[in-house]
Amino acid sequence: MRSKSAVDKAALRKQLRAARRALPPALHGLHSRQAARLIERLPQFSCGRRVAVYLPFDRETDTAHLIATAQRRGVRLFVPVVIDRRHRRMAFYPLTPRTRRGAFGILVPSGGGAAVAARWLNLIVVPYVGVDTAGRRLGMGGGFYDRVTAFRGLRKHWRGAYMIGLGFDCQRVDSVGAQIWDLRFDATATERGLERYS
Repeated sequence: MRSKSAVDKAALRKQLRAARRALPPALHGLHSRQAARLIERLPQFSCGRRVAVYLPFDRETDTAHLIATAQRRGVRLFVPVVIDRRHRRMAFYPLTPRTRRGAFGILVPSGGGAAVAARWLNLIVVPYVGVDTAGRRLGMGGGFYDRVTAFRGLRKHWRGAYMIGLGFDCQRVDSVGAQIWDLRFDATATERGLERYS
């Protein structure tokens, strides 16, 4: 799928979400596991490391396999929680066995544990609606991930957590019409493989 040079973000978002939703359940599960296995090979995905994952929403790539592997290895898992919708702020909280519906109907941990700042995580696994050839992310439009990782744009050397997008190959496009503040991945993982960005 290829986008036009002048990107209409709303139309592109609608098109890519439809493509993601159109994946048959069996294929969705298979491709999710294939992409997850690539992340599991990263050095940041090891015992004692702090890793943020998401709990899927709107047919995002499933993280169940990733979570199960992390728990077996002793990886410390955190998930994003919207703490202020008005100012578009979120924080990362420890994943707990029990969850509840949070903002936008997304599952969040049900109590327990203090938040960890994004800069102190080793790896952040991020969902996306689309990603372009430069690793720029098109999200749902809220800007939550852009804000929580904005500190990366202010640093030249140490940039904190390794940022990897988890998605499907059908979500790749030439351009997402990115702005300077939009999140840029270090790499993305799909069923087709791992792609790193300079």
